Amino acid sequence: MDVSALKQGRFVIGEMVIVFFLKIHHVKQFMCQLFNLFFLHTGRGVDLNRNWSVDWGKKEKDYNPFEEDPGTAPFSEPEAQIMQELSKSFKPHIWVNVHSGMEALFMPYDHKNTTPDGAPSHLMRSVLENVNHRNFQDSCLVGSGGGAVGYLAHGTTTDYLYDIAKVPMPFTFEIYGDEKASTDDCFKMFNPVDKITFDRVINKWCMAFLILFEEGLRTLPDDQVVSQGALDNWVPMGGEILERNMDQKSGGENGKLEGLDLGMQELKTYFRLFMLSTFLLMFMFCSRISKNRSRDSGNI
Repeated sequence: MDVSALKQGRFVIGEMVIVFFLKIHHVKQFMCQLFNLFFLHTGRGVDLNRNWSVDWGKKEKDYNPFEEDPGTAPFSEPEAQIMQELSKSFKPHIWVNVHSGMEALFMPYDHKNTTPDGAPSHLMRSVLENVNHRNFQDSCLVGSGGGAVGYLAHGTTTDYLYDIAKVPMPFTFEIYGDEKASTDDCFKMFNPVDKITFDRVINKWCMAFLILFEEGLRTLPDDQVVSQGALDNWVPMGGEILERNMDQKSGGENGKLEGLDLGMQELKTYFRLFMLSTFLLMFMFCSRISKNRSRDSGNI
């Protein structure tokens, strides 16, 4: 991030931007078999990214309920209900759904292979293209999820947030994928396995989020940006509250830099937990497979 931009007050974490992290993970349906895919569902086997109401329940010809079970009804899962209520109460300007599997910056729609019509869609694409150019040297795939991934997804978070919740900029970020990994090694396909790559992914995508905040603030129409006044508190993950009074800092510019450092720290913590939880889930799954095989061997 350009320090001169910070000095001019164009980007101030904690004063102009509130970041809310929501981490959802489940263990019961975490598997790597059948089609050599990476599955992560709720305890009832429901894919949360198919449990929202826009185009819910529609099934493609290659639909597999084990892979993308949409649930018994839209918002049948408590996790989806929590996120829906959050979208109503928090009313975000930007919402990012974080996935892994490739490196891509996606916007609506997921349930069809086109992007929305009109100026808001052009603004979203402009933001993503700027993030891609500034942070990834145009190496990320950019476009609609349904048009770029190669398959359509129905009942997704991003499509609901755009069409129903009216979030101006809902995105899906695919933050990592190893195209050279064997399809039998799904953990390596979706996660960095060495420290150098891990740190590179963390730092690169943390900076991508900071650029996204800057681009979003600059791009959103003035009537969509509601001023909340000066913020004296920063609320990081874990529910702790860090009191911060910018007026008591030795200088305004130092305060802005400290805000940026704090934002980077929170983003890095989020991504480390994202990667760590995935590793722990895979370890638990592999341990369970080993135990099952031991039992089977004992019965022979």
